[in-house]
Amino acid sequence: MARQATGSVRFRGGRWHARVTLSPEDRPSYVLPTCKTEDDAKARLAILVDLASRLRDAGHLGRAKEFLERAAERNGKALDGVVEAVARVCDGRAKAVADPEAATFRSFAADWTEGRLRARYPDHVKEKRTSADDKGRLEKHVLHVIGHVQLADFTLDDADAVMRALPTELSPASRRHVAQLIRRVLAMAVYPARILATNPLPRGFLPSNASAKALTYLYPDEDAQLMRATNVPLGHRVAYGVLAREGMRRGELANLKWRSVDLERGILTIDQTKTDDPRAWAMDVGVARALATWKRFCSTAGADTHVVALPNLRHLADDFRQHLRLASIDRPALFERSPTRQPIRAHDLRATYVTVSLAMGRTESFIADRTGHTSSVMIQKYRRAARSFSELGLGALAPLDEAIPELRALGASTGPGGGQKGPQKGPAENLGVTSTPPNAESTYKTSLVRERGLEPLRVATPEPKSGASAIPPFSRAHRAR
Repeated sequence: MARQATGSVRFRGGRWHARVTLSPEDRPSYVLPTCKTEDDAKARLAILVDLASRLRDAGHLGRAKEFLERAAERNGKALDGVVEAVARVCDGRAKAVADPEAATFRSFAADWTEGRLRARYPDHVKEKRTSADDKGRLEKHVLHVIGHVQLADFTLDDADAVMRALPTELSPASRRHVAQLIRRVLAMAVYPARILATNPLPRGFLPSNASAKALTYLYPDEDAQLMRATNVPLGHRVAYGVLAREGMRRGELANLKWRSVDLERGILTIDQTKTDDPRAWAMDVGVARALATWKRFCSTAGADTHVVALPNLRHLADDFRQHLRLASIDRPALFERSPTRQPIRAHDLRATYVTVSLAMGRTESFIADRTGHTSSVMIQKYRRAARSFSELGLGALAPLDEAIPELRALGASTGPGGGQKGPQKGPAENLGVTSTPPNAESTYKTSLVRERGLEPLRVATPEPKSGASAIPPFSRAHRAR
């Protein structure tokens, strides 16, 4: 009969420790952070000895240290989870897959990012709309260090090796994102894949993300300067203008198709969101008018075509900063990189929207309906900047259909019945949508398209009463804004 595990406890350095004898040559010691008295320590030792004996009897003594370390530091339900995991291993309910290659961190992560886990476990693995981004981060920071490690043999030391290998200049947020990817892969290996009995990463493994950067946003005069910069491709200016006035995420705009834009009523609908919470809202009147004109501008616009089909719409940071410089916007704070500040990104157009909206007195619910924020905590981060914005009296952003000169000109050239006053030109294939023209103004001059009688921008409406301003042809609720 195999020798049963034994052990002892002792108090050292202000904490209780348990030493478990796995073999005459192997007597590891474990800190018991949750044990306050000798009786607590002895009770925990009994659990450790029992787990070690069960693993020995089942032929899994090589995994004893892995489980004993977790059982020593955890308490309550977390400890019960370790005991259950040992039971699963001893009963043969948690085994690595037969093919060793299929059990490596690299292959399992590839199953996740390439959708195979989603197909295998549709109830527990969500569709990854950012799988390309996750795959890139894994390739860049993780797989070259631990890709070869079999999941059944993965330890905390492997994860620590990845974190030590990260570039020192990587931001705390980026380091945390890498750690989250590792933890997520291992969590799916526990369940639903059932390759691992427990996640080897303890609570507290994720680095803190305490070093917040200063919020950056565009001033209204800078936005206006960018919108009228005809040396910046028109497609990019439309994207920047919509992001700053509607508050949606870049990925949402990248996926937005014309079928989701109700120009007649001024309603924008987004079904695929980061938080899996579809939403719809009444667009800003200027944005609705601009998009109606932009749709006529793009001769190939159909229900299933993208509203803005820029090839790099998900990763606009470098293009955005370059376009700001082309527009002669050179405020140092927009381009500075320091421990407390990062250069402006296209994502900061979302910050522009929230800041301006709060400064203009919009409610949190109004803003969240458009941004998709699920908590007021994120919106509250913009309060201080919004107060400064309001105190300076900077005002709101200009209506998009008036801020972009090409769209303003096309709107002005449209007659009451939807026809054009000026000469009709050929189709607009080179507007900066699928390619980047050197000068959007020159493109515009050769890009007006023939009206087809379907454009909803100009709808016959009663003449406003004397002294009243013209009302856009949208729903009564939308006009109330």
